Amino acid sequence: MTKPLSRPKSVQETIKEFLSKHSTMTLATINVDGKPQSCPLFFASDDDTLIFFSSPKSRHSLNIAENGKAAVTIHNETWNWEEIAGVQMEGEVHIIPVGHARDHAWEIYKKKFPFVVDFEAEVSRSELYRFTPKWIRLIDNSVSFGYREEINLD
Repeated sequence: MTKPLSRPKSVQETIKEFLSKHSTMTLATINVDGKPQSCPLFFASDDDTLIFFSSPKSRHSLNIAENGKAAVTIHNETWNWEEIAGVQMEGEVHIIPVGHARDHAWEIYKKKFPFVVDFEAEVSRSELYRFTPKWIRLIDNSVSFGYREEINLD
C-alpha cells in the first residue's frame, strides 16, 4: 500500500518530498514529425529542476535537440484510486555542459543512485540533462478525489 502524501506547509514542499521518494519519471517529447514519444528515466531533483542521463542518440535526446520542450509525469504505482498521487510538469530540457554545473549535478545523481558509479563508463558516453519546469500540477487523491494544485513558473 502506498502511503498518502504528507501535507507540509506548502505545495512546493509537498512536491519536493514526493520527488525525493520516487526514482522514475516518464519524459514526453515531440519528434520532428510532431508525433509524441515518451520513455521512463531515472531522475534526481536539483533545487527546482530534474536531472537525468541519456544517450545523445536516443529518440528523446534527438527530439530535445530539435525542440527542447517536454512534459514529465511522476506517480505512485497503485491499484487503489485513493492512492493515486503524482506530479505533472511541462517545461524545457537542456544539456548540462561540462564544468561545475555538471559536476554538481553528477554528485546529486550519485547520491540518489549510488549504483551508477558501476556504470561510469556508460555514463561518460551519455549527456546529462536538466528539465526546468514552467508549469507543475500536484495530484493527490488521498486528500480527495481529483484533488490538484497547480504552480505556474513562467
